[in-house]
Amino acid sequence: MVPLQMVAAGFTAIFEGKISGTAWLLSAGVVSRIGTGFLRRAEGVKLNRLKSGELRNRAFKMAGQMGVTLQRVYMVPAGKGHLANAYGMSHAIGLTDSLGKYLTKAQMDYVIGHELAHVKLKHNRKHLFMVLGIFSTMTVLLFRFSRYALPLHALAQIAVIFVPLAVIYYFSREWEYSADRVAVEFTGAPEVAIRGLVNLHKVHEVPMQTAKFSEFFMTHPSLARRVAAIARIGQIPAQELSRILDDGVYLKSQRETSLRN
Repeated sequence: MVPLQMVAAGFTAIFEGKISGTAWLLSAGVVSRIGTGFLRRAEGVKLNRLKSGELRNRAFKMAGQMGVTLQRVYMVPAGKGHLANAYGMSHAIGLTDSLGKYLTKAQMDYVIGHELAHVKLKHNRKHLFMVLGIFSTMTVLLFRFSRYALPLHALAQIAVIFVPLAVIYYFSREWEYSADRVAVEFTGAPEVAIRGLVNLHKVHEVPMQTAKFSEFFMTHPSLARRVAAIARIGQIPAQELSRILDDGVYLKSQRETSLRN
């Protein structure tokens, strides 16, 4: 919330023709990066570089086969939030140490492939350039047309905050679809990918369906849309997809019953 308030203050200054507005925007970016670091440390997220082991070897082998320049593989403690997640970075990937509890070896290969796809497609770099480009463009436009925007100050204030966020989140979701496609085409196992995603969503207790408006401001597509996209890539019929998802629900309830007993 603090960076968003700083963005609002920056654009307010720009509306008034003050060059100090750009300083507010730059400061918002710095505060956002620092805040993200503090949040990750609070959650116990720590990057531990793997120097040997089957998982590291598997990741490097897959990277070679996919044509990805991979330099580092990190093991990330699940932390206080008991996260089960994976991260694609610049020439590196990170995997939480809890993933193996919930995924099969084949499903892990899909997750690794997905993160390697982010590296291959340079999504981190594209995200950075996109954010810089959007806010730089809006700053120039507001300086140029600020006098026309003043009569609609309140509406313009909302637009300059939510329009960039909507654009950034849209491309973030599209990049998830792209990474899924590359991973599924590499592994050749769309059903494995779907089952792996279902398992991860169960861990985080994320609903399968999300309202379209809510998804508008999400970095990842809903599970329903994501598995539907994977099914199309793998040419899995709708009836077969329903069976796969029903199997996942059945296995979940069976496991919960076993734990209670």
